[in-house]
Amino acid sequence: MMCRPMTMPRLLAVATLCAVAHVAQGYQARGYQPRTALRRAVRQPLSTEVVAANPVRSPSAKMVIPADPLRREAVKRGNRYRSDDWLANVLSIPRSRVLRRISFHLVTNVLWGGLVYFLKATDRLALSMPVLPHTMLGGFLSLLLVFRTNSAYGRFWEARILWGGIMNTCRTLAQYGVVHLRPLSPALAAKFLALLAAFPHALAHRLVEGKIPLQERVQKSLPKPQWANIPSNVLLEMRQVLHDITVIAADKQELSKGLDRRLQLNEVAKRVDNLVDNLGACERILRTPLPLSYSRHTSRFLTIWCLGLPLVLEPVLGWMMIPAVAIICWALFAIEEIGHLIEMPFVPSLNPVADEGTDIADEGSKRFNPPKNPNQLYSYGVPVEVLAATICGEVEDIASTDYGTKE
Repeated sequence: MMCRPMTMPRLLAVATLCAVAHVAQGYQARGYQPRTALRRAVRQPLSTEVVAANPVRSPSAKMVIPADPLRREAVKRGNRYRSDDWLANVLSIPRSRVLRRISFHLVTNVLWGGLVYFLKATDRLALSMPVLPHTMLGGFLSLLLVFRTNSAYGRFWEARILWGGIMNTCRTLAQYGVVHLRPLSPALAAKFLALLAAFPHALAHRLVEGKIPLQERVQKSLPKPQWANIPSNVLLEMRQVLHDITVIAADKQELSKGLDRRLQLNEVAKRVDNLVDNLGACERILRTPLPLSYSRHTSRFLTIWCLGLPLVLEPVLGWMMIPAVAIICWALFAIEEIGHLIEMPFVPSLNPVADEGTDIADEGSKRFNPPKNPNQLYSYGVPVEVLAATICGEVEDIASTDYGTKE
């Protein structure tokens, strides 16, 4: 009996089976159990020793099946992307803000591709482009897009770090206010804490250039007339309150009791200096864009490269060149537009052009109602309104404690 010769498909099938068997053997050597075995083990009743060590649980109690250990646990508080959201992301492409912003450029290139195919099919255009020069230029274009996007992301991450520093500084100042300032002057300490709670809202209002309303708490905490830079005015009022507390402490001869009071008041002044530095750093990001010449060159290079794409693909793909051009241009234009969006990282939390709507509480409310889809908060930047409301809430929580009421 003669053996049939091994063709290439059979060789590939045999190699695949050998690879699968090798991987399975490696899993068994490391103590791997399939999901069904893990779930069966989880559902087994507790042993007598375990029940004795945990008298609250009974042997007949139903076991709570934990999350699948072989699958990454869903992140509920970080608003991160999950790998199993791919279907929802694909279905939401028509509602994408990025797609709406690049739609004119994308439609123009698709129509150009259709025109090139029509002229080629009717023998009215004999022009074509070789593949090699276009491929080499594509490498340079990818470097430009990567650098442009990374530079924009660096601004986004720096903005988030600054707001994290603002949150930490406000927490520290609120704790100093209730513990060290309140015993010296409860009224001035309350005013200091009110200004501290108003500062994040004033900063958010400035960073989005008035796209969110200035809350009433900020307006009440500032005297008339106000500066154009409202957060700087808030910090100035905080320094004035701190100065008044220092004068009261000197009158009560609190500063003569030792270096503790002086060091505490000096530390509070340093923390206010940190808020001034954070304000200046945020304004630097707000007022300084990426070099416009670099953005213009990247846009021109990308446009010319995409216009030459139909002349390269039509001899190879025929009419399939049109959808191929649409997909390639969509991917490249979207990368460029994402860099433009996150270049200005400070965005209102309730973006009217976001993919999905969000909800917010009334103006007088102290707490912010999170949107139905938390992932929308960080879609295109740092949600300064939500962060400001969070900081304000923590400051008010600390101020509501009774620390410092008794010396």
